[in-house]
Amino acid sequence: MGMVNVKGKTTLGMGLLLLLGLTLLVPGAGALYSFDGVPYHDRLDLAAHGSLQGGIYVGESRGLGFPPYEQNFELPAGVQISWARLYVGVWGGTERDEGWVQTSFNGHDLGKTLLKGINDDNPHVYCSSHGVYWVYYEVTDKAIPGRNTGISETSRGERGSKLEGRVYGIILVAAYEHEAAPEISYWVYEGNPSLHGMGWSGAIPSINDFADVDFRSSIDPANVNAARVSVVYLAGNLGEPDYLVFNGQEIGGNDVANSGNDETYGIDLKHFDVTPYTRAENRLRFLRGKDVNGDGMIEVDDEGNLEGEYYVHPVLAVLAVEHKTAEHTTPDFTVTLDVASLTEGANTLHAVVNNDGRLYEGDVRLRVSVDDSELYAGAVRMDASGVTKVSVPWIAARGIHTLSAQVNPDNAIAESNRNNNVYRSNVRIGGSPDVSVRILTPVREQNSAGTATGLLAVGAGLLGALLLALLLSRRGVTRQRAMPVALLLVVAVLSVAVVTCGCVDKQSGGQAPAGSGMLKYSVPVELTNEGELPGANFELALYIDNEKSAITTIERLEGGTSTIVAFSIVVSEGTHTVKVVADERNELQETRRENNVDELTFSF
Repeated sequence: MGMVNVKGKTTLGMGLLLLLGLTLLVPGAGALYSFDGVPYHDRLDLAAHGSLQGGIYVGESRGLGFPPYEQNFELPAGVQISWARLYVGVWGGTERDEGWVQTSFNGHDLGKTLLKGINDDNPHVYCSSHGVYWVYYEVTDKAIPGRNTGISETSRGERGSKLEGRVYGIILVAAYEHEAAPEISYWVYEGNPSLHGMGWSGAIPSINDFADVDFRSSIDPANVNAARVSVVYLAGNLGEPDYLVFNGQEIGGNDVANSGNDETYGIDLKHFDVTPYTRAENRLRFLRGKDVNGDGMIEVDDEGNLEGEYYVHPVLAVLAVEHKTAEHTTPDFTVTLDVASLTEGANTLHAVVNNDGRLYEGDVRLRVSVDDSELYAGAVRMDASGVTKVSVPWIAARGIHTLSAQVNPDNAIAESNRNNNVYRSNVRIGGSPDVSVRILTPVREQNSAGTATGLLAVGAGLLGALLLALLLSRRGVTRQRAMPVALLLVVAVLSVAVVTCGCVDKQSGGQAPAGSGMLKYSVPVELTNEGELPGANFELALYIDNEKSAITTIERLEGGTSTIVAFSIVVSEGTHTVKVVADERNELQETRRENNVDELTFSF
């Protein structure tokens, strides 16, 4: 029986170019919509890890299809399923189109899940970019040896639903045990980063070129018999270069996300032998492309060849290592506390317990204390995911406090290392953050074409692009493939219009003549924290004429400090209302909220 049971391939084509981020067990990182990626734009999030005698199954993919979408999986006979998660990719069309997906697994209804685009807040849904969804379901108790079947239906075609609703694919990841199998360690990371170049991000012309996976805990490289990496991409395209790097070594060539060599359109599931490259600590990097000609951008080289993908979504990474002998014979528990954004008054401490050792399925004691006074003590359940998260309420008083957490405090469970069972941190509680926003004067960034001739050319280009896309789609070419061709036509016509009209003065930066169309502006926003405590991990949203146009995440803003956040937008000439909202989702515990909004009417 092999270490890793893997089948299938995967990749996708995506969206549209727009011109204009009590104590209870809790799930993983919250999955609020963000254009550049969820839950992070630059890395995947840990879903499961551990060591056992058995294997890892990762499959299957056959390409973008209409619902109901059915996928079969073959797990080895005679195994015991320790952990399993089912993933479903759905094409939303745009980030503003809403609908639902309903999935069953082996006849078990997993429920109807709402897909709400920019308003999505489901912790089991990762939505980014122009409506690319990656949904997961816990199916450990529903997966069986042998044949398994997943079926997904969506709201595509339903009256009132605008969701595009085709399914990229259904992927099953399962860790299993078997007495005749080798000893393995495994890591499963998930998420939905949107890697993209300039011009694909809507109102904010941002760039996102890479995403990382740092596989937690270390291994003994001398004890490695075999190692394999499995990855899943959505929205990759054949002929657009991208790269996968494991511990500094490129694997998979120069076009990894290529729709399964054009056989599984919309999704890539790829597997790579990385045995020669394994180290004590291992890292994987997804690269959208390379700046071949050194001009600072991943676009085209000096010969006109593409340097990278226009857009691609790495959504899954699995590392499975087969050991010569058992790497771990006992569990190894660690614990951390999330102490960001603590305020005076009601708080929630988030404790994360990991098992970096041998598989342990059972309860382990956890103790959380403040200033050596016990705040929580109880048992938390560990399983083959190797990670459990616990929320503990705390009413904080002003001052400096010592927070501590200890796992397995009574040594009831034998461990390979007890030196990492305690977490301790000193925190200062001194009131609350108080975030305010102020829109400064928008600044013109560049000119746009504007005479009547230019406008006619633009109109002709757009019409021609639409007709071309329609013609291609009728000839069997999907929108994902038709769109880049149509966009190239738009760019070409716009270029002719600009050259013909002479409306842009690149040297002087003078104003475009009256009647010009789209204008590019920078909207600076002064963001101030007037409180005593820092504000962390909150969103700043920009609205144009009451339509949300841009979102960015503020990682941290210290108390008593200010910063300038510049939004780059493209708007039509004329008067528009600009509104900025800080912490729209009420993540911060602030002393007041009326200063979180500012509005400005401006003639662009």
